[in-house]
Amino acid sequence: MRTPEQYKQSLRDGREVYFEGQRVEDVTTHPVIGVAVNHAAIDYQIADDPSYRDLAVYNDAQSGRQYSRYFKIPATAEDLLKRSRLIESSTRLGNTLVVLIKEIGTDCLFALQLIAKQMDEKLGTKYLPRVRAIFEQCRDNDLAMAVAQTDVKGDRSRGPAEQRHPDY
Repeated sequence: MRTPEQYKQSLRDGREVYFEGQRVEDVTTHPVIGVAVNHAAIDYQIADDPSYRDLAVYNDAQSGRQYSRYFKIPATAEDLLKRSRLIESSTRLGNTLVVLIKEIGTDCLFALQLIAKQMDEKLGTKYLPRVRAIFEQCRDNDLAMAVAQTDVKGDRSRGPAEQRHPDY
């Protein structure tokens, strides 16, 4: 698992970032973007903090390794409650602004695994091993993720409530 400083260091990889038309040399020290970087680092800070460690980290029974609880696929009501407490704790540390670099990304990876499994069973595809590999890469490297989500689009001239479909 990464520390907040390791997370910040990972952002100093030579990527080209522009803000208001100006190239940003270091997103971690930029007066505006740096605020977001520090906020995002809360998810790493909480796992590194002994007072939150039991909440923020879980021991994987199969591998014996420790991972961020965000990557724990919920299997019980207790798993969901701990995940909820972790999100509440990081949100409190973020002054009521949800951090979102792992919270929503892992939700997406969980959903993708369910959908991939259903598709593989129904259509004979082989998506699940690839989705699982992405999940494991993110989990094993304690990665932050960006996710954009919106309501499902069917007939784009109508809103979701105006359409008849079980997923809208």
